[in-house]
Amino acid sequence: MNRDPLPQQRYIWGRRQSRPLKESQRQVLADLWPKVSLELPEQSMINPLDLFTPPLTDLWVEIGFGGGEHLAAQATLHPQIGFVGCEPFVNGVASLMVQIQEQSLKNIRIVKDDARLLLARLPDQSVGRIFVLFPDPWPKKRHNKRRIIQDESVTVFARILKQEGLLQMATDDADYAEWMQSIMVQHDEFELVLEGRASIYDRPQDWPATRYEQKGIAQGRAPVYLVYKKVA
Repeated sequence: MNRDPLPQQRYIWGRRQSRPLKESQRQVLADLWPKVSLELPEQSMINPLDLFTPPLTDLWVEIGFGGGEHLAAQATLHPQIGFVGCEPFVNGVASLMVQIQEQSLKNIRIVKDDARLLLARLPDQSVGRIFVLFPDPWPKKRHNKRRIIQDESVTVFARILKQEGLLQMATDDADYAEWMQSIMVQHDEFELVLEGRASIYDRPQDWPATRYEQKGIAQGRAPVYLVYKKVA
């Protein structure tokens, strides 16, 4: 079994829930959670072929899916692909599950936990794309270690991504954009294939918007889009 340089215990900072869930959200959680939740094994690796029936053609992973708009849109655009979304924030999980129900999506599984626990359980070269979109930038220097993009996590991305698989990242925090690129340039396993600053009107294709992205644009923050391809 591969040993990833990631902690096996949970490290989740910030709130797990904000406003109380609506009754409709609580009902969806009760009804759908057994069908869409992915319980992580304590020791063994996940077999992606076991996640969906019938097995789908590829597996894409979104880390910190927020309100789930991007993940639901991608699942709609690519019904032949299986998606695993990881998000510890209860309100975001409830929001995505409402979209799953309303759109009758069958190709999404959810991990409501620390994303690093999921990453450590994914086999080598088992993932076609990884999305890290508008993560918390943790702007105070003493909190930088809480950022999801670190040397250790990128090492794991390289392990689980297939050859020519994509790592797609976005942020509207200029310092975090520089941080992402400074980490990625140290990894020869990846090649930069897109670096752009775009508005909501000329965003990259096949990149559905999120509510957090739109909020940032409304407040005058320009998103930075980064796409890296695994080449080694």
